[in-house]
Amino acid sequence: MTDRTEFIRDLAEEAAALGLKLRREQGADFVQTKGHQDFVTFADRAVEELIRARIAEQFPGEDVLGEEEGQTGDGPKLWVVDPIDGTANYMRGGADWAVSIAYVEDGVLSHAAICAPELDVTLWAANGQGAQVRYDGAVNAVKLSDCTDPKAAMLMLGWSGRQPVPSHVETILNALAAGMEYRRNGSAVISLLAVAMGRAEGYWERYVNAWDVFAMWLILEEAGAVIETLPPLDFIGSPKHFLAMVPALEADLRAVVGTLPPVD
Repeated sequence: MTDRTEFIRDLAEEAAALGLKLRREQGADFVQTKGHQDFVTFADRAVEELIRARIAEQFPGEDVLGEEEGQTGDGPKLWVVDPIDGTANYMRGGADWAVSIAYVEDGVLSHAAICAPELDVTLWAANGQGAQVRYDGAVNAVKLSDCTDPKAAMLMLGWSGRQPVPSHVETILNALAAGMEYRRNGSAVISLLAVAMGRAEGYWERYVNAWDVFAMWLILEEAGAVIETLPPLDFIGSPKHFLAMVPALEADLRAVVGTLPPVD
């Protein structure tokens, strides 16, 4: 394990522990509204501040792109951070939220970790070194679902107001026609975690941000998943489509999603 691999894993767990602590201690004005069904909590900002401070201490001069505070620079070494993915779940006391941290160097996803503390899951990966999961007290290699029957498969879906409702509904209808189950849980990271843990076979979202998927992107690729999206540097700056699939059901999942949208 490299120093950077250990650092990113431990940082994700430290940040998640802070998120738990702050929710227990929350007071007035803990939750604020950024837009329609778009919330931010005091913890989102505090957790991102912690992550930024730790990166600055350990890797000074490297840039950070965070959901709450934006991007610090455009150098070749970039950390991509979602302090709390699934804020709407988190602020309501739900368990489906996670801290997500990815490191990109020269446009290549290099290291990643996520921690979902209330699901007792930490996943991490380094480019070319595989992906690991700590769950229920044990550490193992990440293993995808071995399902080969679309009628036994689960598709995780994401949605945002950027996507027309009819196109989202069409995907649901296509999944049902293929015999698949589907779920939407309000967190891209947790949905992708389900794929990594073998609890689902695919994930699709028409518009998703870099900080929502970069960490799980590397983790899933290292575990053998097929990813359909744009290169990381093209992804930064505006939401893009993201499709993750177990190889055995790639054709079935592509059929459910249909023709991939043009690049915006």
